[in-house]
Amino acid sequence: MDKQIIILAAGKGSRMNSELPKVMHKVGGTPMLERVMHNCKMVTDNLILVYSQHLEPYLSRFEQNCKLINQKEQLGTAHAVAVAKDLFNDQQYIGVIYGDNPLITSDIIEDLFKHLKNTNSKAVTLAFEYEKENQYGRIIVDKQGNFKKIVETKFANDLEKKITLCNSGIMAFAPGILGQYIDKCLVADLENPKKELYLTEIIEICSAHGEKVSYFKSNDHKLVVGVNTQDELASANSIIEKN
Repeated sequence: MDKQIIILAAGKGSRMNSELPKVMHKVGGTPMLERVMHNCKMVTDNLILVYSQHLEPYLSRFEQNCKLINQKEQLGTAHAVAVAKDLFNDQQYIGVIYGDNPLITSDIIEDLFKHLKNTNSKAVTLAFEYEKENQYGRIIVDKQGNFKKIVETKFANDLEKKITLCNSGIMAFAPGILGQYIDKCLVADLENPKKELYLTEIIEICSAHGEKVSYFKSNDHKLVVGVNTQDELASANSIIEKN
């Protein structure tokens, strides 16, 4: 299976309350982005790094290991992926992972791709169970158990917020799918023109076009969630130290 992985690392990470770009904060003594890139390279050498001006002083660390593309405006995760469209290899399976996922392992990434292929899905998202109140998107299934869409927490109703099956944001796509549907995630919302452009919307779009979508559930949510705050950074470092 020929694979390509897009790593999204353009956000400054204002919730870290630090001048240092979020993905350059260290987990286990290594910047988060370097950890992510290392684990991705164990899966494939074909990497694309989407960055912004915040990361420019550090690019020399990464330019030998991946293709680089600058997301000049931070308009959301769908926009970040679309910025890299000219670098897609549409004949390959494509994964999307975030630079603030320092605990992701190559095994989890491989398992996500295997699930995609073994289920003949066109798009798959990495999910996990989490019962406490949280800000993760929710996995929405119909009465037959078919995966229909992901609802971001800020748009979820009270019933949807009670769903414990959550979305990590990490995804994988069969050949041709990301190139075919990513632009459909960029359609402006006339009622809310400043709405962030979410990659998660590609699941509902694919489903509406008759494509098979699925989710792959991780057994350990701690390994698949992102780091956005100093508390989450401390937690990630604590997990690394215990292992």
